Amino acid sequence: MLRLPRPALLLCYLLLLLLTAAACQHWIYQDLRAQAASQSNNLAAFLRYSIGRHATLPAKLGQSPLLQQWLAQSDITALNQYLAELQQSAGVADLYLVGNDGLVLASSNSLETTSYVGRDFGFRPYVQAALAGNSGFYYALGHTSGMRGVYYSAPLRQDATNLASAVLAVLVAKVDLEPLELQQQQIAGLKGSHFIVTGQSNEIFLSDVPEWRLTKLDNAALSSSEQPRYLTKAITPLGQTERRALLTPWQQLWQMPLGDNRQNYLAQSQQLSEFGWQLTVLTPATDAYQQLSAALLLTTLLFVILLLGWRLQRERQKRTAQLELHARQLEQRVIARTADLAASNQQLVAQIQQREQTETALAQTEQELVQAAKLATIGSLSASLNHELNQPLTALSSYSQTTVKMLDKAMYSEAKQNLHAMQQLIARLSNIVAQFKDFSRKSAGKNQPVDVNKLVLDAVGLVHHQCQRQGVKVRLQLPEAPPQVLGDPIQLEQVLVNLLTNALQAMQQQTDAALAVAVKTTDGQVQILLKDQGPGIEPHHLERIFEAFFTTKQRDGLGLGLSISQRIIQSFAGKLEVRNHPQGGAEFCVTLPLLPMEAC
Repeated sequence: MLRLPRPALLLCYLLLLLLTAAACQHWIYQDLRAQAASQSNNLAAFLRYSIGRHATLPAKLGQSPLLQQWLAQSDITALNQYLAELQQSAGVADLYLVGNDGLVLASSNSLETTSYVGRDFGFRPYVQAALAGNSGFYYALGHTSGMRGVYYSAPLRQDATNLASAVLAVLVAKVDLEPLELQQQQIAGLKGSHFIVTGQSNEIFLSDVPEWRLTKLDNAALSSSEQPRYLTKAITPLGQTERRALLTPWQQLWQMPLGDNRQNYLAQSQQLSEFGWQLTVLTPATDAYQQLSAALLLTTLLFVILLLGWRLQRERQKRTAQLELHARQLEQRVIARTADLAASNQQLVAQIQQREQTETALAQTEQELVQAAKLATIGSLSASLNHELNQPLTALSSYSQTTVKMLDKAMYSEAKQNLHAMQQLIARLSNIVAQFKDFSRKSAGKNQPVDVNKLVLDAVGLVHHQCQRQGVKVRLQLPEAPPQVLGDPIQLEQVLVNLLTNALQAMQQQTDAALAVAVKTTDGQVQILLKDQGPGIEPHHLERIFEAFFTTKQRDGLGLGLSISQRIIQSFAGKLEVRNHPQGGAEFCVTLPLLPMEAC
């Protein structure tokens, strides 16, 4: 097994840290550059909108007839007031009117101490461009206010619709830039980053850092054409330098003075060609240090885990050799036990076969119990069956004797009526016998669509005469559209007859009792509710009511009826429940899945 010395391990660890640091720094710087690019786009869009939206303002205002009217009348007071109103509504710093001689004729700040009225701005390039008949743009320090601003100008012609007409004056709009520097953090979302806007000579015209404003990125002096922008203001070098990142020398960093320190930044630049500017977003490189520290800590943790894993692997190999020795010893024991297991396996096969035979016998016994429970129900209904059959038989005997006498007396019409009544009684007897015959026969075991309304009516019909004998009224509540379920009609009828018989037995001591049977459909299910007016079920019996061989009857009953009924309902994906009704008596609920109409 290869065993590395400790100096080699330390060297591997340091090399791994170096590679990890370089890769992480590269990835972090790339992520910061992508973030800075997004911030730069947002800030550029903000500057373009905030400044550029005023570009056409002088030209549009120059078409105002009021300006030409008051200018022709030399009504300076009206012009000053009108320009002040326009300045407030347009949201610019100043609006002023310059004559052909370069002197300011009227201004929106005429009432302020820094009024432009009477000032000579003829030397400004934006005034000269407008006097030549063109629109002007210029950025510079204000001659009077000393504040940085962007100037848009347009000629005020004698005929606004004729570009060849004479220029009467120049209308100038000044956009103040200092409020934009205060808003950029919220709008561009720099979050700790800084920005600079440099002019054509690398002078910093805009920045969110006050000490960087009106400085230069290089040491070269401003040209003679650029110095007038800043009047007599000296533009000194900022002292910015560029260096390469330590771990990733292909990454360029800007080192900028900030307060008493110098900080490293990642620079992301883009051109604002419409203004002649370059926008640069500076993201602090120190933002990457915390992430880099976390990456190095994670690398150290992984190295320790790998080292521990390597040592554990060595220990595992030692133990493997020992285990192989034990395995050979165990193999001999396994061979000795194989014969015993083969004999045990044969015994298990015999037991499995015996269990399968037992399960088959149990299934047959269960079917016999179901049939026995059905026959027991028929036995409990035998008195009603005798009464139901005796009535038609007695009537038939009476009709037959009467008919013989009528024939002897040649009363053929009356005899014919008696024969017709006898046919109806015979049909009634046949229907009763067929109904009990269908109920008593064994189920075919095949599921089919079952009409729930007919199922309830057939089950009630089987116990009808027992209800009459006990004086129990049956109250049916069936829906107009008969719902259907999928099941065995014979087994379902057996369940309902069993529940009805139990309810009648519970009301044997009641007078003027009623048995309520209702069918309801809800949420894709059919519920058959049977409520009696008996004494109800003892609360401590409710949990055991569906157990096999559990019964509350003192003299008869094996306690299988409800257990079998529950298993029948469960075999059709339904459930059988019982509760004591708040108004008294017990209420059984049979719930079955509703068969969709298209499946009927």
